[in-house]
This record gives sequence, C-alpha cells and structure tokens, in this order.
Amino acid sequence: MVLSEVLLNLMSNQILMISNFLAWLYGEDALLKSPAGIPYPVTVKPCILDNPEAVLQELTEDTRQFPSSSPLLEEMKQKNQHLWNGRTYVFLELDAASAYPRLRCAEGYYFDMVNTCMVLEQELTRTISQTPELDFATLYERMPLRRALHQNQTGEAALQDVWTGAHRSATVAISCLFAAYDGKSYRYYVSRRSAQVADGAGLYHIIPSMVFQPTNSDKQPQDSFNITNTILREVAEELFNRPENSSTDYPEILALRELLQTGGAELVVTGVAMDLLSLRPEILATLVIHHETWLQQYQHQIRFSRDEYITDAEAQKNYQNLEDDSILQPGGEFAPENCAVVGAACLIVGLPVARQLGKSYCE
Repeated sequence: MVLSEVLLNLMSNQILMISNFLAWLYGEDALLKSPAGIPYPVTVKPCILDNPEAVLQELTEDTRQFPSSSPLLEEMKQKNQHLWNGRTYVFLELDAASAYPRLRCAEGYYFDMVNTCMVLEQELTRTISQTPELDFATLYERMPLRRALHQNQTGEAALQDVWTGAHRSATVAISCLFAAYDGKSYRYYVSRRSAQVADGAGLYHIIPSMVFQPTNSDKQPQDSFNITNTILREVAEELFNRPENSSTDYPEILALRELLQTGGAELVVTGVAMDLLSLRPEILATLVIHHETWLQQYQHQIRFSRDEYITDAEAQKNYQNLEDDSILQPGGEFAPENCAVVGAACLIVGLPVARQLGKSYCE
C-alpha cells in the first residue's frame, strides 16, 4: 500500500515533534543523528567488539514483580489471538567498571515488557498527537508513566535512568546489519515488517532483527544466551524462512559458521542502542561475509520470513549496495517516520564499520 503524501507529511511532522520533545527531555546530544543530520528518537553507546559475547555479563535472576495487565496488552491480544507470554532476556544495568557497554541481564517475560515499556511509547505518542500545541513541560506533565520512571527529572538525570533497567522489564533485542559479497560488491538486506507482527508493523527494518530470548531448541541455557547463536538462528529464520526456534544445522548456516571460524566472515558488535520511545535496549551488530562463494551458492534460496516481512516479489529483491545509504535520506525507507528506529541506528553506526571490514579484507 502506498501512503499518500499528506499522510506521510503528517507522520513526518509527528515523529519530528516526538524527537524534539525527547531532545528536550534527555538533552539535544542524546539523540542519534544520521549522516544527513536527521535526528532519531534513539540514543547509542557505540563500540567495536570482535568478540560479540563480550557485550554480555553473566546471566542473573530478576525477582521483581510487574503489572499483570494493561489496556495496551488487552488491545494487542484482541488483534492477535496468537500473542503469547514468551520468555525474554531483560536488561538490568550496565557494567559501570567496563570501558565499553556490557549488559547485565536476567530472564523475563514478553507481557511484562508490554506492560512496562510499550506502554511508555503509547503514552508518549498519544499525548503528543492529541495535544501537539502544548509546550514540552506541559506535555511531560501529561505523561505520568514516564514521569514516575524518571521521578520528574529531565536532562542528564533522566538520561541516566534510561541506561538502567529500573522500574521496567526492558526486553533486549538485537539488530544485525547482514552484508555479503557477491563477487563485485557487498549487499545488505532490509524489508518492511508484516502487518501481522505485534511490534513495528508496516515499518522498514534491518534483516535480521530479533528479540533476544531463550529457545527450546538449545540443549544448554548458555547456548541461548549467546549473541552469535541468536544471530545465526535468525539468519536462518528471516532470510531463509526456516522454522522458528529450530536447529541451525542448515547448509547455509553451517557454511557461515565455518567462514566465521576461518576469517571468511566477521561478526562484530557495533554498539548498544536505547529506543527512547519505549526505553528498550537493542544490541547492534554487523555481520560481513567476504567469501563470494557463500552468496553465489545460497542467494537463490533466500526467502524472507513470511511471518515477519512483506513477501511480495519486489520485497524479495530488497537488498542495498553497501556503499548506498540513500535509504537514510529524507523520505527514504529508513527516514524516522518510515522505520523501526533501532534498525536505522544499526545502519548509521554499522555501515561505516562494514565498509571498513570489507576494505581491510581486500587489502
């Protein structure tokens, strides 16, 4: 469906007002900006970790109790009868002694995230859309959930609250810039989210992107609480339409694991983002496949997940040249009004890293 120019302008204006409000609340420098200077409602702690597991501390326990329901959750259940309260990994705090972002996490549940994080985004967007004429201080007064979380604070004090998991079940997610060499250039994959997904329906996102959560397919708990395993599983699911939470013993994934071990592919963590709409963290990663034979062998098997993404013929061809960042330009697929903002963050911090990895490999 093509949105009208009037509707696109309305969406663009609303996301700009939201970004301006968040800049007032958390500080102008907190918001990530694209190379074109466009602000996004997300803040990022960048890093380059060639050991992806270094971004995690040991898994701990979380004994906190959260509201069992909310109007938003009930609304979501009515729209999607298959919505279930799956286990997740939730963010508790950063390692204060670390020179780079390291997350202390525990197990949590999806509904707790809805009732404590997604409600913040709903409160924010509804308040601004219903009363856009109000000044930012008055708008903030009409956001009791966010004010309570920040104890009425603004600026640096509120931003510090963002980087703790206090008072919410902040489910961790992962976005991965997946780039592969085709013999001439590197390409990466994006698509528009299906209308059936519970979060971010209709928005463009990087592929693969995923909730970080335990799975039934892993034999040991530590196999699930693992960045590399999770990303490879999602490559199988989202790029090759493999069954959810299944084994990764597929030919394309086994070949990719071997390339990661021999240097023909590289996986790095490029930062941790915090979505300022819902106050949920996102681990940003970049996976670059240098060896052209992988894409030559498996590119014709790529089929985006039917559950997650638009699957028409045009979407199946939706890859971008690694040197092309036009989708981040005003009005592009990853302009703030058109995308999952954490997907844009993954591109903004990941594209320069992926290009450098490709250049270094060829030298």
